[in-house]
Amino acid sequence: MKTATGISFLDFKKASTTADFPDQFSHYLKSLGDIYFWEKGNFHVVTKAEDARNVLTNPIFSADRGGFFISRMPDMDLSLIQDFFGVVKKMMVMSDDEEHSKRRKIASSGFEDHIIDRFAKTVQQTVKKLVDEVKDKNQFDFVDISKRLPSTILADLFSIPESDRENFFTLANTMTGFFGGASNYQNADGIEVNNAAKALKSYFENLIVSRRNSNGEDYVSILVRAQKMTQLTDEELVSQMIMMLVAGQVTTTDQINNIMYLFAKHTDIQLEVKKNPLLIANAIEELKRIDPAVTFIFRVARADGMLNSQPIKTGDVIFISTHCVNRDLPLEEKPDEIRIERKAAHFAYGHGPHYCLGAKLGRLQIRLLFEELFKELPLLTLNETLESKRDHYSLSFSGFTNLELAQR
Repeated sequence: MKTATGISFLDFKKASTTADFPDQFSHYLKSLGDIYFWEKGNFHVVTKAEDARNVLTNPIFSADRGGFFISRMPDMDLSLIQDFFGVVKKMMVMSDDEEHSKRRKIASSGFEDHIIDRFAKTVQQTVKKLVDEVKDKNQFDFVDISKRLPSTILADLFSIPESDRENFFTLANTMTGFFGGASNYQNADGIEVNNAAKALKSYFENLIVSRRNSNGEDYVSILVRAQKMTQLTDEELVSQMIMMLVAGQVTTTDQINNIMYLFAKHTDIQLEVKKNPLLIANAIEELKRIDPAVTFIFRVARADGMLNSQPIKTGDVIFISTHCVNRDLPLEEKPDEIRIERKAAHFAYGHGPHYCLGAKLGRLQIRLLFEELFKELPLLTLNETLESKRDHYSLSFSGFTNLELAQR
């Protein structure tokens, strides 16, 4: 079995420069091998796209990562997070086989094409409002836009009253940070996330009751009506709703920031898409390939076997580096370069049965935002008088704490 060691991945992420992070990080992980056992993390690492597809489509690898999470909490009293785990273990992202299919089917009922297409007008209105707010600002922190767009869109999708929204997303962020590894996993952290899980669960339980006989077109009402055609319990339904909220907010914010940074850094590319807006959608996909918000996707082996040349035992954890597998292209295609006409596949939304359910909504938000930005604003560049800072708040996610832009 090939093993590797060195500076921890999270420490490497934090030590990388803002400008060079994606390249530095992917090169570091790739330099250790195509597939290897990372001793410091006690998991295998995959850096080749073919191996990644195998892991993400082969039923021998489970999405149930509860045991791995628990192994990262040796100092925590697990009795403090029973409500949190009660919600998480019923999410489709932690499920396999028929259980996953059943949960995914009902969650997807609110993301059918005709629903998202109808919702596009609401997204466009929100995008226009956010862009209008910065039109007269010579410089601004773009993170304000990137945070507010997905949170507003999700609140609109769920039809959450304005008075509840701030608290609603504070609770969601608490769960996302804990779920994604942005925690010291002390008892105080457990109490905080458990309270957040209980509060969200109670909130959604009340929403289900109030919208049980609703004809509304919001996500909650649609799922409640679809529940009649499945065997999902209310608890399972609540878990899928919380999952869509938690998964769709922070990751979209991070991805928007990562894309904007690359556009602002490479102004020649920005000028090209401003000149030809039809290039924007494909350019965005190429920038996701270069700097995905989710840095690792991981699975757990359900049986002994081999992954490429690496022996895998039952219970072993496999981490897929999205930065590496996204760049697994022939050398002549220069995978580290940004080529906005390129149509290379990427893993920014995953792959296989667990491919991101909200990908279409995420793409819609991001495309409409950058179309509006490049239509209504002059050239957006990095503000040289203020430092933009990456936010490597966990092993699994990377975005920006602040992203300082100037209009030229």
